[in-house]
Amino acid sequence: METIYILGSGTIGFALAANLVHAGKKVIAVRTSRDDIDKTMIQVTVGMAENQIKASIETISLSKLPRLEGILVITAKSYANESIAAQLRGKTADSPIILLQNGVGVETPFLNADFSQVYRCVLYATSQAASENEFRFRPITASPIGIIRGDEAGLNHCISALHTDGFPFRAEADIQREVWKKAIINAVFNSICPLLEVDNGIFIRDESVREMAAEVIRECVMLMGKLQVNLTQAEIMEQLLAISKRSDGQLISTLQDIQAGRKTEIESLNLEIARIANSMQMEVPKTELLGKMILAKSQKAIKTVHE
Repeated sequence: METIYILGSGTIGFALAANLVHAGKKVIAVRTSRDDIDKTMIQVTVGMAENQIKASIETISLSKLPRLEGILVITAKSYANESIAAQLRGKTADSPIILLQNGVGVETPFLNADFSQVYRCVLYATSQAASENEFRFRPITASPIGIIRGDEAGLNHCISALHTDGFPFRAEADIQREVWKKAIINAVFNSICPLLEVDNGIFIRDESVREMAAEVIRECVMLMGKLQVNLTQAEIMEQLLAISKRSDGQLISTLQDIQAGRKTEIESLNLEIARIANSMQMEVPKTELLGKMILAKSQKAIKTVHE
């Protein structure tokens, strides 16, 4: 049986692992920054407590794995990609790598390292820790996976291996359009929610906060026009509100990271969007300002935890 390695076993990684094990797949959760070698019993509550999954997940450190032969799913934070790509070099040959991460350009370290199969997933699900080994998981819709480097046969093989009823995936021909659409949505959720310290449902509950989101989307859609990416403000807002409704009560990952004193992915979201805009002699002032505020808040939280 083919092994599915999940690198970066946090709230999303363990939720994926539990669904796969529950479906009879062989899964190893790989720690990218710790030396754990153990079996971890994970409990995942799917949706509004109507379904619970319990699964024993084999957990091992990446440094303890001499070879990885199977499918590699990267769910670690995108700022770790340079390090992960370097550690994987020599440990795997042509195994497919699927990036299940937020942000723009997160695949670059793996392309630069010349991995032969790189696929990009745009995640439409939320997960939140209830305790160290218990998670509340909500799928929003099937998460699209597309080709960055590889072929259609490889893509279909990956989707067949990863897809479960509890954590669904689908093929996407225009993955870059999906990446940008979700990056803009994430630039809203991952800046406004942590700054206000509120859950994802705020956009369906509060008109003034919804207008803040609209201003960020408006800036980003103007940038999309320059990049010749066909996205409209209406479709992005519609999807943002659908996610807000489906994940009402859930905390966005950036707020969870700040509360735990961890680094966030804001540099591959708002600040990367601003960098790209600036390189094209454009400005996205609200998007950039929100990103800088999150970065400052994150740095303060990390400093507090380590004092």
